[in-house]
Amino acid sequence: MNNRLSTPQQITGVIIAGGQGSRVGYQQKALLPYHGEPILKPILSLLSSQVKNVWVNANAELLRYKAFSEKLFSDEYQGFLGPLAGMHAAWQHIDTEWAVFVPCDNPNIPNDFVERLVQAYKQQPNPIVAVFDGQRLQPLYLLMHCSMRESLGHAIDIGHLSVNRWVKENPFTQANFADCCPDAFKNLNTLESFNQS
Repeated sequence: MNNRLSTPQQITGVIIAGGQGSRVGYQQKALLPYHGEPILKPILSLLSSQVKNVWVNANAELLRYKAFSEKLFSDEYQGFLGPLAGMHAAWQHIDTEWAVFVPCDNPNIPNDFVERLVQAYKQQPNPIVAVFDGQRLQPLYLLMHCSMRESLGHAIDIGHLSVNRWVKENPFTQANFADCCPDAFKNLNTLESFNQS
C-alpha cells in the first residue's frame, strides 16, 4: 500500500457510465441533458479540477462520448455487469496507483470531494475509501488502490455484482461527508428527475 498518498495529483478520476440505462428508457444516462447540456460535462469539469486526469467508462455510443473525452474505455466483461466491471476494467488504462470512482448521474460532487477522501485515508489507511453521507454508505463514490483489481475480478467471476457488498467484504475506510449539502450524493436515476433538473 502506498502510504505516501498525499496529493490528488497522484489519483486518476473515473466516471462510471457503462450501464444500459434501464431506468431512463435504455438511453445513455451520461448523455442525457442537464441544464441544457449532457450531464457528463459538468461531472467531467468537477472531477478534472481535483485529480491528475479523468477517464470515462462507457459501453455504447462511444462516438458520442468522444465529443467530451478521448480517455474512454469499455468493460472487459460482456453483458453490462454493472459498476464493478467498470472499476475492474479501469485498471488496464490508468497510470496511477490510486483512482477515484464516481457515477455518471450526479453533477453535485463537492469541490473538496477528492481531498476529503485522501484525508480519510490518511487517518485510517485502507485500500478502499467509501463515502458516508451521514445516513448511509454511498459505495459508488470510492477512492481505490490498484491492489483491489484482483478482488474486483473475483467478485464478478462468482456473480457477486453488488458494489455495496464488495466494499463491505474488503478492508475499507468511511469518509464522513455528513456536513455536506443534502444533494451532494443525490443521483438522477429517472427520466423524471432529469426533466425536473
